[in-house]
Amino acid sequence: MKNKTKNTLLGLLALTLAATPQARAISNSFAGATVITDSNGNTGGEVNLMAFTVENGEPGHRQGGDNGAQKSAWWRWTAPTSGFCTVDTIEATDDLFIRDTLVSVYTGASVNALTRVASNDDHELSPTYGASNAASATFYAAQGTTYHIAVDGYTPSSINADNNKVRLRLRHMASVPENRIGNFGSDDEESIHGSIQLSKTAGHAFTAKLMLAGKAYPFNGVFSLDGYYIVSVERKVATGATPLPPLTLMLDGARGGRFNIVSSISGSTGALFCTVQRFTTIAPSSMKGLYTASVGGAGTLTLNVSNLGVTTGATTLSDGTKTTFGSSLCFGSDSANAYLPTYVSLHSNAGYFKSYLKITEAGAVDVLGAQATKYIRPAKVGAVFYPAGLEISPSIIGATYTPPMVGTRALGFLDAMMGAGKLNITMQGMEINPAITENLTLATTNLIKFTSPLQRKPALSLNKANGLVTGSIYDQVGKRRTMTGVLYRDGMTVKLKGQLSGTTFNPVFDVTVP
Repeated sequence: MKNKTKNTLLGLLALTLAATPQARAISNSFAGATVITDSNGNTGGEVNLMAFTVENGEPGHRQGGDNGAQKSAWWRWTAPTSGFCTVDTIEATDDLFIRDTLVSVYTGASVNALTRVASNDDHELSPTYGASNAASATFYAAQGTTYHIAVDGYTPSSINADNNKVRLRLRHMASVPENRIGNFGSDDEESIHGSIQLSKTAGHAFTAKLMLAGKAYPFNGVFSLDGYYIVSVERKVATGATPLPPLTLMLDGARGGRFNIVSSISGSTGALFCTVQRFTTIAPSSMKGLYTASVGGAGTLTLNVSNLGVTTGATTLSDGTKTTFGSSLCFGSDSANAYLPTYVSLHSNAGYFKSYLKITEAGAVDVLGAQATKYIRPAKVGAVFYPAGLEISPSIIGATYTPPMVGTRALGFLDAMMGAGKLNITMQGMEINPAITENLTLATTNLIKFTSPLQRKPALSLNKANGLVTGSIYDQVGKRRTMTGVLYRDGMTVKLKGQLSGTTFNPVFDVTVP
């Protein structure tokens, strides 16, 4: 089983799916084994085995029980749920890594009384990825059982001054039904954008649907022993059009897994493959409620989360494009965070809006943010409104929104000024020139009244039920501009921001203290 080379896809997976290494010491002893807390990723960083030894009574770690290099490192992991688990040493980041390793998994309380669960000295579990002298072993982990994992060189000559480092990776695929969702967008190829949904059985069979630039590609399969699945997709084109290269879709079924889409030899894109949370009416989501947020300081976003974790949302982007979306909250890396992969195809499938919305549990007021947010509006020859299109990654800043009680201002906005505020529209090209300011008052009834409404006839209305603001104002040439905005929390500060309708682009506005 020696002298085998790594398959190209295996190398790509090692690069794209590996978690960030953690810097901590790895143990040479069974009793002090390094505790693994991450069920999908690196398990303590790299370790140099050059000075490691074996203990009295320690078994040989080859499959038949023979000795390897006798320089073993130890880890231990307790299965959070039942399911298949793969431990491997496939990730090597430099030439100092050991070329030929072995890995063994045991149960038992002492180093001289162990029961072997699995062992291997090559990576050959999945024919899709080929095999290599890096080791991997897969076993069925029972919930609550603690497993001890040893890594060693295959022979004494495997570990030397030139090759002495190793890194262990553990990946756990729970044997429970799961739904997964994710989104993607490629910077290298405009047509590679979309979303993926998957429903997995406890036995790891699944049905899935890839949405690619507005077109649906359903497929099904079964995850391999080590939790991966690869499929090629023939892309749909119009009759007579030049064929597009097929896509290679690589799915990682482990907890906290990822997916990758390869569109060419050198180009790939991918993202987290989030696991949908399962709430019940008995144990409702602590993140339920209404959220408001600003999108890039000009757009708006509202999000409703039910006590079952089901969401519905709407956004107005910086060019006035409106979208709606809906899905379910997904597991985060810890109980304080939940994620919502969001994707909407726009502008006749030539553009899109995507984001991984993130809710952070923070007591009565939870925080709404995002990562990997992107909005693409294609360029249009001859257009006056955004002729060059848009390609932006706007921030999303917001939090829980609670409708006001009778006789109080929404979110306490402008309370410190007894309701006095100022509408600000800065000078922005030829759209707004000169700048516009208008004094206003927000009453405890949440009605907005302007001090001098005659010249520009400003008007703003706050929907106290959802925090959205609409209105209008006349610009320097007497043209009526509509306004849309949102009231939201940015940390401890309440803000009101939005945009005006424009001819060439949409200017922005905010409301502040005078």
